Amino acid sequence: MQHAACYKKGYPRPRFVRESYACLNGEWNFIFDDENIGEKHKYYNDFSGFGKSVKINVPFAYQSEASGVEDKTDHSYMWYSRRFNYSLARGKRLIINFDGVDYLAKVWLNGVFIGSHTGGYARFSFDITNYLKRGENFLVVKCEDEFSPVMPRGKQRYVEKNISCFYTPTSGIWKTVWLEETADVYLKNVISSCEYENCRANFEFYLNKFVKGSSLQIEASYQGEKVACIETEIFADYGRAVLDLTLFNKVLVMKPWSIGRPEQFFDLKFTLKVNGKAVDEAGSYTALVDYRTKNNGIEVNYLPCYYFRMVLDQGYFPRGGMTAESDEELLNDVLLIKQAGFNGVRLHQKIEDERFYYFCDMVGLFFWLEMPAAYDFTSAAAAELSRQWSEIVLQHKGYLSLMAYVPINESWGVLQTSENIAMQNFTAGLYRLTKALDQTRLVISNDGWEHTESDIVTLHNYAQTGKEIVEAYGDMQAFLNGDFVKDRHSRAAFANGYKYGGQPIIISEYGGVSFIKNSSDGWGYGNAAKSEEEFINRLCELTRAIESVNCQGYCLTQFTDVMQEKNGLFTEDRKPKADMAKLRLINEIKPFEQ
Repeated sequence: MQHAACYKKGYPRPRFVRESYACLNGEWNFIFDDENIGEKHKYYNDFSGFGKSVKINVPFAYQSEASGVEDKTDHSYMWYSRRFNYSLARGKRLIINFDGVDYLAKVWLNGVFIGSHTGGYARFSFDITNYLKRGENFLVVKCEDEFSPVMPRGKQRYVEKNISCFYTPTSGIWKTVWLEETADVYLKNVISSCEYENCRANFEFYLNKFVKGSSLQIEASYQGEKVACIETEIFADYGRAVLDLTLFNKVLVMKPWSIGRPEQFFDLKFTLKVNGKAVDEAGSYTALVDYRTKNNGIEVNYLPCYYFRMVLDQGYFPRGGMTAESDEELLNDVLLIKQAGFNGVRLHQKIEDERFYYFCDMVGLFFWLEMPAAYDFTSAAAAELSRQWSEIVLQHKGYLSLMAYVPINESWGVLQTSENIAMQNFTAGLYRLTKALDQTRLVISNDGWEHTESDIVTLHNYAQTGKEIVEAYGDMQAFLNGDFVKDRHSRAAFANGYKYGGQPIIISEYGGVSFIKNSSDGWGYGNAAKSEEEFINRLCELTRAIESVNCQGYCLTQFTDVMQEKNGLFTEDRKPKADMAKLRLINEIKPFEQ
C-alpha cells in the first residue's frame, strides 16, 4: 500500500493535514449527571466534589470495554474534564477539534463557555486562543444524549434493551479530541475534486478571516515530482481555484484512480500567503476519478465494466464499540473485506473514522456514505437531519473511493413515504441537497425501497433461497412496475407518484444468514445455518441467483457479527467463519458447484 505524502499515523483528518497536532485522547475525569444538575452547580469549574467521578479512556464511549467504565445502563447526561499544558507561540492561534461527540456537546475552558454542537457524527471545532492560560488549562465537556427517536442515531437502540438489529448506544465522546496550532489567518478547509474529462482539479477554500494581500498557492506532485502549481489572489474569506493537469497528463499519460490502481493519485500542498509570506500550510491528495450512470449501468472513469460486489459493515469493534483502537484495526477491516473478494463496502448507519475512508482510497475499495437514521418524522427533525447531513457531506466530499451517498435507509424516520407527500418531498429534497453539495457522486434517496429521486435503484431482499430471488427479480421490469409487489405484499421499489427511469439496479441488502459454530443462538434472517458448509452454500446460492437477474451488483449482509446479531462472515473479533478461500466463493462470478 502506497501512502499519500501527507499521511501521519493516527492523524484524524487525513485529507487536510497540518504539521501541528496534539492529541488529547487518554485518561479524562468522568461523571454521570442523571439529575441534570451540573450546570446549576457549575461542574464546568470542578465536578470532583459532586457524586462519584471515575476515570475514562477517551475517545471510547462509556458503554465500551475500552473506555474503562463499561457501564451498559442508560445515562442521558455526562461530564468530562482534563487538564493540559500548551505553550502557544506569539501570533499563533489554537484550535480544538472534536471528531465525534454524541449527541449535544457543550464545551468550557478554564470555566468559560466556549460553544456547543449538536449531532453525533460530524467534526466540530473552536478557536480557544482567547481563553487559553499560560501553563495549565482546564477543559470540560458536557454531553447530552437523550434516547429520542427524532435524533439521528443509526443502530443505537432507543428502547430499554437491545433488540433484533439495534444495539447498545454510543454516548458522549467517541472520536478523537485534538489540538492544532495555526497562524492568525489560516485555512479552515480546502475541498478538492477532479474533472476527469477535462483533466483538472477544482478547489473550494475557506479562511477564518479575510486579510488584504492574501493568496493561496496549490502545488500538485506525482510520485515526488512536481507536476502543476497555481497561485490565486484571495478577495474574501472563501474562494475557488482550478489546477490544469492537461499538459502533465499528455506527457506522462497519467492513469485515473481506480480500485485496481489506487496508487494513481496526486499529492497536494496548500500554502496560504499574506503579502508573499507563507503563514499556513496543509497537505492533501486528489486524483482523476469519475462516477456516473449510463444505459442502466454504472460507469467508473467512463468504463461500464464494474459489477459491484459489496459487503455491509456496521463498524463495531470488539473492545471499542463504534470506536477503533488504532490505525491498524481500521486498516485490517479494509484488507479483510478485499481479501474476501469484495470491491466495495457499505458503511451502514454510521459515519466511520476518516482514517477508514483514507485506507479505502489507498487500498482501493469503494464505499457508500450513509446517514444514521432518526426514527420519527417532524418538521423540526427533518430540518435538523438535513443540517447534520450537510455537515457530513462537506466533511467527506473528495474521498476518491466515495461512490455514493445514502441519506435515508428503508424509509426509517419516514415510514409513510409510500403515500405521504411531505415525506416524499423530504427524501427527494435530500437527494437534491446532496447533489447541490457534491454533484460528482451518485445519490440514493431511500436505500432499499420506496425511492423518489435516485441515481441508483437499490432493493433489499432477505429471501432464504435463490429460487425466491429469481421469482422476485427474474422479470425486473415487472417488479419495478409493482406487479410482483401487488402479488406478494412486498415493499414497492418506488413511492407513489414516482417510477423507474432507467437507473442501474443494485440489490443492496440480502443474505443475513446466522451461523455460530456449535450453537443455534444469535439473531439473523431466516433459519440459522447448522454447519460451515450450509452457511457457505446458502450465501453462494443467493449470490448466484442475484447475478442471474438484471442488476449491476449487490451488497451482502454482513461483514462481522454485531452483538446479538450473528450473521457476519467474520466474528466480532474478525475471525472468519469459514476458510477464506470458501468465503471468496461467494464472490466468484462463475456458477458455484456443490
